[in-house]
Amino acid sequence: MAGDPTKANLWTDADVYVSFDLSAPMPADANTPFGPQWDLVGLLDGDEGFPEGREEDTDDKFAWGGILVRTSRNHFKLTKSFTCLEDNEVTRKLVWPGSTETKIVVPVPERVKVAFEVREGGKVRRLVTSLYAECSLDGDHGENETDLESATIIATIYPNAQKELFDRQATPTLESISVTPATLSVAATEIGAVVATATYSDETTGDVTADCSWSSSDPTKATVTAGFITGIAAGSSTITASYLGQTDSVAVTVTA
Repeated sequence: MAGDPTKANLWTDADVYVSFDLSAPMPADANTPFGPQWDLVGLLDGDEGFPEGREEDTDDKFAWGGILVRTSRNHFKLTKSFTCLEDNEVTRKLVWPGSTETKIVVPVPERVKVAFEVREGGKVRRLVTSLYAECSLDGDHGENETDLESATIIATIYPNAQKELFDRQATPTLESISVTPATLSVAATEIGAVVATATYSDETTGDVTADCSWSSSDPTKATVTAGFITGIAAGSSTITASYLGQTDSVAVTVTA
């Protein structure tokens, strides 16, 4: 099978954050929590997810003979939806903007900052509106005795002057691991050490020696635990480190 399964995403958790302050600062990176200017929407319907809609007017231009030569594109519009399962102050402000605890008024969507965050294990991806969005109720909203009360909110995303819709934040992904040194010689009964270093998509590196799974091609010659290699008997063995789908090896020679 071609491809890299580690790059396939199945997001197991998610949140939506809203700020009614358009000057609210964005977190420094995907590992930094949102500040006090941001409100958490609360429980979301995972089956509904974050559907995205794109609208655009296109006009095909044809030459004589019916040959397509150009297509003009304009009036691009992006929407992104989420379904709230909580009735709280934040969701009420999105469903009924301008209303209060005691009075419901005709809704007029206000401009807000919106951040969509999805997570899987230690992997995080965020989309934060570069300018702002206008949120409104999408479809019907009501109560009954068999279904959870929910409200689907559709956010129309407005681009900034540079035509940017979102600022994207993500935790770096693992690109490779490297075990050093590449060769090692130890005497029988002696212990040598190697280090496994991970390289990530943002060009940062980290020591993952303790997190790797280690194996020896010939445990009668050498064994390995957490990067520490013990010579057993004269001969050779290949020691392999595995971490999140990436592997690297070191050739070990054991002397008498």
